[in-house]
Amino acid sequence: MSWTPLRALRAAVFAAVSGSASLLLHLWSGGHAPGPLQSAAAFGLVFAAAYAAGGRQRGFLVLAPLCLAAQWGLHELFQAGAVGAVHAHGAGLSMWLVHVAAALAQASWLARGESAMAALLDLLTLFAARLVRVAGVGALVVVRPRGFVPRARAPRPAPVAAAAISRRGPPRFAF
Repeated sequence: MSWTPLRALRAAVFAAVSGSASLLLHLWSGGHAPGPLQSAAAFGLVFAAAYAAGGRQRGFLVLAPLCLAAQWGLHELFQAGAVGAVHAHGAGLSMWLVHVAAALAQASWLARGESAMAALLDLLTLFAARLVRVAGVGALVVVRPRGFVPRARAPRPAPVAAAAISRRGPPRFAF
């Protein structure tokens, strides 16, 4: 995950998700559209911060504060480009609740994307190691499979499947 082109791709995805969500929220709440230079600066700043923090896979608990900081910083950047001295659109608690909700949704989406990308890279690594072994190149391939953290609770079966599950046997109180 720390290979430079992959790290740049992850940072670009983070910047695109955070920047576009913040820009859409800004426009949706009645703000003025920022100019192309201001939009490029916003993307560049978020990209640089994401690249600096992207040395390894990050989970939701790390991504959530980063997304919150990105939302706040982008809001301030777009506010600085507003016409006039007063930035009155979407002010107050509702604006911040929308930004927090957007940041948490972004963090969840990005964390799932990170884990999916890590799983894909693991599978590609194992596939490449298998090809080297099958080809008989003679090179020693060391593969360290990553440990996966199980979910906190098991997924529930669908209602149709739950009706089909047989729970035959003696009653629990019999033991």
